[in-house]
Amino acid sequence: MSTASSLADPSLTAAIFSIATHQDADEAVAAAMRRLVRQEPGWLRCFLWHASGSADGCVQLVRSNLSWSAAGVGPCTDAEAAHRLRFGVARLAARRDGAGRPVIVLGFDALRRMLDAGHTLDEVASAHVWWLKDLLLREEGGTSHGVSLVQDLAGMTAADVSSFVMPSALLTQLNYARLLTAAFPCEYGALVILDAPAAFGMLWSVVRPVLPAALAERVSFCARDGAEEGGGAVAAGPDATLDVKAVAAAIEAAPRPSAAGPGRGGAVSDAAGPGAWSSWW
Repeated sequence: MSTASSLADPSLTAAIFSIATHQDADEAVAAAMRRLVRQEPGWLRCFLWHASGSADGCVQLVRSNLSWSAAGVGPCTDAEAAHRLRFGVARLAARRDGAGRPVIVLGFDALRRMLDAGHTLDEVASAHVWWLKDLLLREEGGTSHGVSLVQDLAGMTAADVSSFVMPSALLTQLNYARLLTAAFPCEYGALVILDAPAAFGMLWSVVRPVLPAALAERVSFCARDGAEEGGGAVAAGPDATLDVKAVAAAIEAAPRPSAAGPGRGGAVSDAAGPGAWSSWW
């Protein structure tokens, strides 16, 4: 990052200074924060935007994010991502939502193939985080600062749901849900769950309280006409999932991006960090 570019943005300069002078009980996290400033200026700008330009809010959000990474909850390496993402678990739709955000489609059939190949749920989730971070960095400087998500659960059975509510699998999902909604510089638009089996309500009842209330209320449940529990995914093209009428409507109605960040300029709660879960398990 050049000195000139830093001086051109007073809020960025303030955030850099705040991180450089930040005192932290966890020296490893403090070192990671300073390393982010030196090595990932674009990523720092994403955090600053998400904190509405507040240096203090940016510092706390960065700290929370890196605390999760230090606890093993975060993006995988570039090499690991290249191997894991070849399964096609996450893909970018050709269309954007009604507010101009990219739309990510997550397919359950691809997830099952990845798990059957010997990958763990944590490896899947960390690849998702890497992919989302990479997407946000490629979009950095645009106006969307976020994504809409479609989770296509065609093919998921009650037995699959049962495996996802096992303690270790559930902890992984809760940890990553908390990271992505409370410690990640992404503003979410439409959130659509397609063809969820009836048993999915058991998993949703556990995950929903972890999500910010305003975000949880925006989750839409849709179904293909004639969808059957455990049926295979219907795919006729790269954007077939978005061709489902209810999905298309939800994506088109995605809320507009915030003008200057999602209003997170204040302090980030300590609950955003991994220590918040210590009393759960």
